[in-house]
Amino acid sequence: MPTVRVAVFDLGSSSFHLMVVDASRDGRLDPVLRRRSFLHLGTEVARTGGVPGDRSALAVRTVRRLHAAAEDAGADVVVAMATAALRDADNGDRLLARLERILGSSINLLSGEEEARLCFLGQRAGVWVGDVPVLGLDLGGGSLEAGIGTVDDVASVASVALGTARIRGELDTGDRLSAGERQAIRDLAVERSAPIAAMLGTCPRAADRVIASGGTVRALARLAMGIHRPPPRSGSSGTPSVNQVELPAGQIHELADRLSTLDLDARMALPGIQARRAPLLPIGAVVFSTLVEHLGLRGLVVSEWGLREGAVLDSLSLPAFAH
Repeated sequence: MPTVRVAVFDLGSSSFHLMVVDASRDGRLDPVLRRRSFLHLGTEVARTGGVPGDRSALAVRTVRRLHAAAEDAGADVVVAMATAALRDADNGDRLLARLERILGSSINLLSGEEEARLCFLGQRAGVWVGDVPVLGLDLGGGSLEAGIGTVDDVASVASVALGTARIRGELDTGDRLSAGERQAIRDLAVERSAPIAAMLGTCPRAADRVIASGGTVRALARLAMGIHRPPPRSGSSGTPSVNQVELPAGQIHELADRLSTLDLDARMALPGIQARRAPLLPIGAVVFSTLVEHLGLRGLVVSEWGLREGAVLDSLSLPAFAH
């Protein structure tokens, strides 16, 4: 079956990500290349309102490197998008213009609602979704996106200011979360998730099945697997898939409690923890724990597909396909 090679540049609040895939007409996405650099722009934007000069220079160098990798991969189609940090930064437009010159193509500065829609498209293609509405959540560095829909329709979406990097910048949290910091995160999560609660108010049955995507929930799933499952056989390699792993509400609360009491070195010693996720993981765990309790959710089903995959499917008008 003929395929199209698509390069997706996701200029996010925590990281800049390049994903290259071969997309087929039935919605299959075969991975070709992934590159990621953590810039944590969301933290700086939350602290200062803009992207500092040194981070802007780092962003430029990173996009040059990612663009060279995409060129080497021979992409037929380029999809470039930016999310919350560059959307909110007072100098975001100037930085985007510099990055567009490097890529030689326009960068779509996504609105929160459009980001949420693309996340839901990726989620419902990544895990099974039927005719009954489900809730999709994607926790990133700058924002939390939510969507309600079915396999055929996206009924409603919302984007709220609950990203992990944003919260770190706003609250200036320490390495180990204090009781006061945890309460401040909970208060923010309850207050800012009001649009999501309103969505569920009009479609309460969507809370029965909740799909979650993004690096934070994948990291929590890997940690849960590392704690509760036997270690992999000697000689096995690669990161285990967490697609469709279920995280019950009680387990999410336990992980949030545990992670909040540990410093970075102790978190790094836990099974399944990746160095790039460890610094902000306690914040994300507390956000998810609060949302599960406040919104009355039974738990989360992890989707490894989200924004980037949804952007590919949308750009090529491909159907949803649970991989």
